[in-house]
Amino acid sequence: MRLKESIIFIGVFSFIVGIFLSLIAVTSHNDPNQYVKIEVQSGDTLWGLADQVNDSKSIDKNAFIDWVTQHNDLASTEIQPGDILVIPVKKEHPFVYQLATVQ
Repeated sequence: MRLKESIIFIGVFSFIVGIFLSLIAVTSHNDPNQYVKIEVQSGDTLWGLADQVNDSKSIDKNAFIDWVTQHNDLASTEIQPGDILVIPVKKEHPFVYQLATVQ
Protein backbone atom coordinates (compact mmCIF):
# COMPACT_ATOMS: atom_id res chain seq x y z
CA MET A 1 0.00 0.00 0.00
CA ARG A 2 2.86 2.40 0.78
CA LEU A 3 4.31 1.94 -2.72
CA LYS A 4 0.99 2.81 -4.32
CA GLU A 5 0.74 6.04 -2.27
CA SER A 6 4.28 7.01 -3.25
CA ILE A 7 3.55 6.46 -6.93
CA ILE A 8 0.37 8.53 -6.71
CA PHE A 9 2.23 11.32 -4.90
CA ILE A 10 5.01 11.38 -7.50
CA GLY A 11 2.45 11.44 -10.32
CA VAL A 12 0.44 14.30 -8.81
CA PHE A 13 3.60 16.24 -7.95
CA SER A 14 4.96 15.81 -11.49
CA PHE A 15 1.65 16.93 -12.95
CA ILE A 16 1.60 20.10 -10.82
CA VAL A 17 5.22 20.93 -11.66
CA GLY A 18 4.46 20.40 -15.37
CA ILE A 19 1.52 22.79 -15.26
CA PHE A 20 3.58 25.38 -13.39
CA LEU A 21 6.43 25.20 -15.90
CA SER A 22 3.99 25.42 -18.81
CA LEU A 23 2.43 28.56 -17.36
CA ILE A 24 5.84 30.15 -16.94
CA ALA A 25 6.77 29.32 -20.53
CA VAL A 26 3.52 30.72 -21.93
CA THR A 27 3.59 33.96 -19.95
CA SER A 28 7.25 34.70 -20.58
CA HIS A 29 6.83 34.01 -24.31
CA ASN A 30 4.29 36.82 -24.67
CA ASP A 31 5.99 39.31 -22.37
CA PRO A 32 6.57 42.47 -24.42
CA ASN A 33 9.41 43.48 -22.06
CA GLN A 34 11.61 40.77 -23.54
CA TYR A 35 11.57 42.44 -26.96
CA VAL A 36 13.39 45.49 -28.31
CA LYS A 37 11.50 48.78 -28.46
CA ILE A 38 12.18 51.29 -31.19
CA GLU A 39 11.16 54.86 -31.81
CA VAL A 40 9.72 55.44 -35.26
CA GLN A 41 11.62 58.04 -37.26
CA SER A 42 10.37 60.25 -40.07
CA GLY A 43 10.02 58.19 -43.24
CA ASP A 44 9.86 54.83 -41.43
CA THR A 45 7.30 52.29 -42.56
CA LEU A 46 6.55 48.83 -41.24
CA TRP A 47 7.78 47.39 -44.52
CA GLY A 48 11.06 49.29 -44.25
CA LEU A 49 11.51 48.19 -40.65
CA ALA A 50 10.73 44.61 -41.70
CA ASP A 51 13.46 44.81 -44.35
CA GLN A 52 15.99 46.09 -41.82
CA VAL A 53 15.14 43.42 -39.27
CA ASN A 54 14.99 40.70 -41.92
CA ASP A 55 18.56 41.49 -42.97
CA SER A 56 19.89 40.52 -39.55
CA LYS A 57 17.26 38.18 -38.09
CA SER A 58 15.75 36.32 -41.06
CA ILE A 59 12.17 37.17 -40.14
CA ASP A 60 9.54 36.92 -42.87
CA LYS A 61 8.34 40.42 -43.80
CA ASN A 62 4.62 39.62 -43.58
CA ALA A 63 5.08 37.79 -40.28
CA PHE A 64 7.01 40.79 -38.93
CA ILE A 65 4.27 43.23 -39.93
CA ASP A 66 1.51 41.01 -38.52
CA TRP A 67 3.44 40.58 -35.25
CA VAL A 68 4.12 44.32 -34.87
CA THR A 69 0.53 45.36 -35.61
CA GLN A 70 -0.84 42.76 -33.20
CA HIS A 71 1.59 43.34 -30.31
CA ASN A 72 1.38 47.12 -30.56
CA ASP A 73 -2.41 47.23 -30.94
CA LEU A 74 -2.15 49.09 -34.24
CA ALA A 75 -5.42 49.64 -36.08
CA SER A 76 -3.55 49.82 -39.39
CA THR A 77 -0.04 49.47 -40.73
CA GLU A 78 0.51 53.22 -40.66
CA ILE A 79 3.06 54.42 -38.12
CA GLN A 80 4.03 57.94 -37.13
CA PRO A 81 7.35 59.51 -36.12
CA GLY A 82 7.71 59.29 -32.36
CA ASP A 83 5.68 56.10 -32.04
CA ILE A 84 7.33 53.55 -29.76
CA LEU A 85 6.99 50.04 -31.17
CA VAL A 86 7.85 46.66 -29.77
CA ILE A 87 9.45 44.58 -32.50
CA PRO A 88 10.02 40.81 -32.60
CA VAL A 89 13.70 40.99 -31.74
CA LYS A 90 14.60 39.60 -28.33
CA LYS A 91 16.64 41.73 -25.96
CA GLU A 92 20.03 40.54 -24.88
CA HIS A 93 18.87 40.80 -21.26
CA PRO A 94 15.10 40.78 -20.55
CA PHE A 95 15.27 43.18 -17.60
CA VAL A 96 17.10 45.97 -19.41
CA TYR A 97 14.98 48.60 -21.14
CA GLN A 98 16.27 49.27 -24.63
CA LEU A 99 15.20 52.02 -26.94
CA ALA A 100 16.81 51.51 -30.31
CA THR A 101 16.54 53.94 -33.17
CA VAL A 102 16.11 52.27 -36.53
CA GLN A 103 17.38 54.46 -39.33
